[in-house]
Amino acid sequence: MHDDLKVAAKSVNYWSGVTTLVPLFGGFIADAYLGRFKTVLASSIIYLLGLILLCMSWFAPSLRPCDTKSCHGPRKIHEVVFFLAIYLVSIGTGGHKPALESFGADQFDDDHPEERKQKMSYFNWWNFGLCCGLLLGVTVVVYVQDHVSWGVADIVLTAVMAVSLVIFIVGRTNYRYRKPTGSPLTPMLQVLVAAIAKRSLPHPSDPAQLYEIPKSERSMEGFCATPRISNFSTRRRS
Repeated sequence: MHDDLKVAAKSVNYWSGVTTLVPLFGGFIADAYLGRFKTVLASSIIYLLGLILLCMSWFAPSLRPCDTKSCHGPRKIHEVVFFLAIYLVSIGTGGHKPALESFGADQFDDDHPEERKQKMSYFNWWNFGLCCGLLLGVTVVVYVQDHVSWGVADIVLTAVMAVSLVIFIVGRTNYRYRKPTGSPLTPMLQVLVAAIAKRSLPHPSDPAQLYEIPKSERSMEGFCATPRISNFSTRRRS
């Protein structure tokens, strides 16, 4: 871009700030409205479009910085397309980053002992894959950028993203889906209002009453409670 250090640092800070904050909105939209699968799918498509546009800004003759090998300054169209591309990647990250890991965790049932163990293993493999991706990004991709070209490195990233999107779509018939639960702010406000309204109630003697119990235990309690009520009613009638 031939920017001086101050302008370049400001551009990087703006992009990094947007990339860091957008996942907050992406996670909110996934949980409240779209659901995690649709959020991951839509954000992955936006992410891929940004990478494709980034490749075009390097290879398309009309979008290249200039027509010569050495440029004193890029053309305006190149700057527009380049920044549009990287901010599309940023927006794609906003939905992809918070929803994908959670969507993977949705595939396991916490009330099933074996699946609970598999869920722990899933998070271990997820972090392992994430660290491997970061390692390849700062070694192999950077090497290609420095010794081949930025355009070739962009093609590698675009191809990896395209393959991952295809794999994600192919498995859609085997996924477990969790419906959106509405705005997460609503139950938070309900808890706050309930806590203020019931602040004078006595503390329960059994601390277990302050926590939720698993669904399996609730179903067993309901199953056991029915006969006791029936027996009591029978004795009263007799």
